[in-house]
Amino acid sequence: MSEKLDEFKKFVKAHPLLKNEVQSKRKTWQELYEDFVILGESAFDEEEVKVSKAKETKKEASSTEDMIKTIIGYVKKIDPDQVTKTVTSIQKVLELLGGLSGGTAGALAKKSTGDPLFDKRFDEWY
Repeated sequence: MSEKLDEFKKFVKAHPLLKNEVQSKRKTWQELYEDFVILGESAFDEEEVKVSKAKETKKEASSTEDMIKTIIGYVKKIDPDQVTKTVTSIQKVLELLGGLSGGTAGALAKKSTGDPLFDKRFDEWY
């Protein structure tokens, strides 16, 4: 009997996830020992894989939650007045650029060809 217990102790030292299961109250030491004696070491390998997958899923969920919290924090820091000022200044720059490009096209259209028939604008005909 003590041989099995010593084997179980060595097994627990080699597999620290079993200690976490007892601490989280999913299983007791008695249940783990009985499983070790009856089912052997192979039963625990499957359980450790399940536990590690569950931990990975929790880590992914917590990292997603952290990312969402960070984004919400950035959104809360946005100053609407500053956004309005920035958009207004961008609009002014675009209007200025549009005026410059429209002004050069208008200057080209005002050049005279020397022929009074073609120098009149469309509005002047009617």
